[in-house]
Amino acid sequence: AADKQAARDQAAQEAATGRLVDEYISKISAKIRRNVVMPPEVADNARAEFLVTLLPGGRVMGVKLKKSSGNPAYDAAVERAILKSDPLPLPADAGLFNRFRELKLGFQPVEPVK
Repeated sequence: AADKQAARDQAAQEAATGRLVDEYISKISAKIRRNVVMPPEVADNARAEFLVTLLPGGRVMGVKLKKSSGNPAYDAAVERAILKSDPLPLPADAGLFNRFRELKLGFQPVEPVK
């Protein structure tokens, strides 16, 4: 019984951590999105994907375009927004930093409704 309770406690902790990570990835994306200066004539379905490398404290160490949107002006606008958003928000729990060291983030001019 104690093993089952420990497993349930661990599963609950992992779920809470996952929710916290998701919440901060949303905060990071929102901060970057606010800084995107939209170039003219970008298709609503354009999607750029970046790999963002962070230092502790949320400082941006590197930004790499992983998948172009097909619009170089939009790709560049998102990259500038990522750099302008430095430092990015991170949870206070430093133990979670490894979840944020390398982030794969996707951006679209019009975010799909969830």
